[in-house]
Amino acid sequence: MSKALILVGPMGAGKTTFGKRLAKNCELTFTDTDSLIIKNHGPIAAIFRKFGEDHFRQLEEQSLLEAIGIGGVIATGGGVVLSELNRKVLKEHQTVFLDTNMEYVLRTLNTSKRPLLKDDPENWGRLYDLRLVHYQEVSCATINTADLKVRAVMERLEKEVSKL
Repeated sequence: MSKALILVGPMGAGKTTFGKRLAKNCELTFTDTDSLIIKNHGPIAAIFRKFGEDHFRQLEEQSLLEAIGIGGVIATGGGVVLSELNRKVLKEHQTVFLDTNMEYVLRTLNTSKRPLLKDDPENWGRLYDLRLVHYQEVSCATINTADLKVRAVMERLEKEVSKL
């Protein structure tokens, strides 16, 4: 089994941004589960519209397993922890919860590109509250990206990579 550092957390916490940077700094591969879904099945907004969220969550399970097979640094979608299967898988790997807060996210995130936030940006807080227990359940470490400078986040993530 490939070694993987998996980043979980809410939309806008920086999973993709920090994940790409971490992979580059540590000379590891980088995989974004949402990008795998888009590559294999088309735009996420279209999947939600045509097939619904349940179908998307099934695709998310497949993409997580595919990414773990690749190894390296993996950024997941915010709702990856909703699946019991995914939570079981995430607990078997070095999983880091990138935490943040709504004020930071709504200031920095383009919500028009997010199907669950497009019509109601305040939905971010409801989703966060619903998923928080799951992020905490699957993670071996938590880093709050809204409260730290980029360098500090990267230093903490690099420490997690050294545990692989």
